[in-house]
Amino acid sequence: MLRSLVLVLLLVNAAFYAWTHGWLNSFTGVQPDAQHEPQRLTQQVHPDKLILVASGASVPSAATVTPPAANEPTVCLEAGPFDSAEGAQASEAVRAAQLPSGGWTSDTVAFPGEWLVYMGPYPDPDMYARKVSELKRMRNVTLEEIQSPPALAHGLSLGRFNRQDEAVAALDTWRTRGVRTARVVASRPPMELQVIRVPRATTKMQVTLGGIKLPAGKAFTACHPQ
Repeated sequence: MLRSLVLVLLLVNAAFYAWTHGWLNSFTGVQPDAQHEPQRLTQQVHPDKLILVASGASVPSAATVTPPAANEPTVCLEAGPFDSAEGAQASEAVRAAQLPSGGWTSDTVAFPGEWLVYMGPYPDPDMYARKVSELKRMRNVTLEEIQSPPALAHGLSLGRFNRQDEAVAALDTWRTRGVRTARVVASRPPMELQVIRVPRATTKMQVTLGGIKLPAGKAFTACHPQ
């Protein structure tokens, strides 16, 4: 039995060897390399350069989005008020500083007049002293020595007002208290003046504005509320 099995194995091995070497092609019709298909290797074009792309994968963009820089803190600065001649000089000085285009304005601002309840003038020092002493004996009196404008120098003010009717009403009150020589005078008429304003001055602009020489010794300061 064992000898028969060994003989069968030898015959099978011999047949397989003959087939793999093509000796039995005319009998079997099947070539030993038909299952390997070596011709497919010759049909590949640069197989080492093939890249596998996963389905649904996103492709990163080459563009880089730069986050916006934080806004530099700014402050509102203004200089003035100037009369028409001073305003022209101030505007020329600011223009020469070459601030950013549109970074500043020259605005016309209407300033109200100013009226005083006024006594004087008292050019004689003794007369001036006596009048001050007389008024200070009254209650709730606030005196202010007036030196400008020149026409009102050496006088005394019992109050300043931006409206003439308010000054007249105050004068009537003083008269009921015995003040007979006071009167209402205009210390400054209503006028239109120029104000140079830089609404958004950066730190660099603030340094530049601080170095500008302006008329009447004025300088840039924080803006007044509008």
